[in-house]
Amino acid sequence: MVDPKVWKDIALTFVGKLVTAGWSAVKACALVGLHRTAWYRHLSPSAAAGITVPHAQRAYPNRITQTEAEEFMATLNSEEYGNLSVTQAYYRMLDAGLCSFSIAAAHRIVASYGQNGDRRAQRSSTGPKRIKPVLEATAPNQLWSWDITMLHGPGKHTYRLYTILDVFSRKVVGHRVETTETAAFASALIREAVARNKQCPAVLHADNGAPMRAGTTLDLARALGITLSYSRPRVSDDNPYSESLFKTVKYDLDFPRRFQDLQHAREYMGEFFAGYNSHHRHSGLNYYTPDTVHHGLIEQARRQRQQTLDACYARNPHRYRRKPTAPGIPPVAGINHKKPTQLSQTA
Repeated sequence: MVDPKVWKDIALTFVGKLVTAGWSAVKACALVGLHRTAWYRHLSPSAAAGITVPHAQRAYPNRITQTEAEEFMATLNSEEYGNLSVTQAYYRMLDAGLCSFSIAAAHRIVASYGQNGDRRAQRSSTGPKRIKPVLEATAPNQLWSWDITMLHGPGKHTYRLYTILDVFSRKVVGHRVETTETAAFASALIREAVARNKQCPAVLHADNGAPMRAGTTLDLARALGITLSYSRPRVSDDNPYSESLFKTVKYDLDFPRRFQDLQHAREYMGEFFAGYNSHHRHSGLNYYTPDTVHHGLIEQARRQRQQTLDACYARNPHRYRRKPTAPGIPPVAGINHKKPTQLSQTA
């Protein structure tokens, strides 16, 4: 097989002979299967680039010198201008005859010195940095997540919905609706959930609300042998399962904009979570119900679904590119347990 570069040289030589014989360059190139731009580049090859200097390093006559930049920053940080914004300081310096460049140039200088943010004195951290919670569950009752959200009542009345769900099965193992958010109600919720489930979780995860960090909650967890885990401040992704559950609750088509009273809110949420656990096909479970996963019935449900798919395929095989398969559930669920990919870091 002829090397492409050798073939191109032969073709260009032949095109040159045809052009010398009176052919047009376009027709000669078309005859040998070569694009005409290749012939024109052959006639006028590009010159090799010389030494290039980056724009930031070029000595333009109008460039602000390092000395001017240092003098500007020294004035900006002086006692007279140190408590002003860059814009305020610039125009006061301009009126005082201390600036010989534009406001845009002033902002570029400040940015190059790393002072283009808030110039006020920032409060320093008073404690150690919170550790990112990394939690995994490979079976029910290994990891529970809980949180509290607000429900609207009549007029200006509001209620608090307390919920606990199993992260692996997504089953709501406990909930209650109250008028206030207190540590006593939180402790009662945890006790009821453990009693109803007949098993304690290994880890109970929550955000940094007052009931979550209350002494009664800590004492109860210690007595039950539960490890408590907390989200980092102002990081909603550290408690995604509870946040997602609240969205499912409030985006339901039957969800009332306002509840008539406390009893109405309790009755509605009781019916909703009963239906959610037994009938809701959860996308994170490959559309099996939380009850099916929590009670270990996934293999029976998968086989039944597979039988239905096999029957559909047998009746109409032409509707499928390949034989459909009923997947099982994801083997692992957790919080911050997946390693970020290069795409997720740059997107």
